[in-house]
Amino acid sequence: KDLKVGDEVFGILLPSLAQYTHTYPELVTKKPANITHEEASSITVTYMTAHYGFQHFAKLKRGERVLIHSSAGGVGIAALQIARMIGCEVIGTAITPKKHEMSRKYGADHMFNSRTLDFADEIKALTNGEGVDVILNTLNNEFIPKSLEILKKGGRFIEIGKAGVW
Repeated sequence: KDLKVGDEVFGILLPSLAQYTHTYPELVTKKPANITHEEASSITVTYMTAHYGFQHFAKLKRGERVLIHSSAGGVGIAALQIARMIGCEVIGTAITPKKHEMSRKYGADHMFNSRTLDFADEIKALTNGEGVDVILNTLNNEFIPKSLEILKKGGRFIEIGKAGVW
């Protein structure tokens, strides 16, 4: 009802790399005039990744504690907003103070440095040893077992990294 021929939209399309494609109106929305087509396409991927991980895999619930690694990146910012919308306590990691500030702006309750392994002990202290219910992970190598140390029994670990993953 809200769309008409000529509207600029973005969303989920299959096949997406074609001259012409079809989709359902529920899977697209109008592109705001103040963002580029490239920016609009990234919104779809980042928010769908965070939403699918939290809703489909983790079945995230209000009141749970979530750790979002790389919380100042595209998927991280989307995940922060989704976790806050659900009603979770949100812990983020990022490298710089500027990225910590950005993560807080988008919903992080607590921020830690993801450049060292100290974040795990700091989160244990913050949570009185309880840990977190869900981890959205982008880190690799030795950061994975360190993250798993703070995952509650029965917790969910969502891996979206591409290199050095288990």
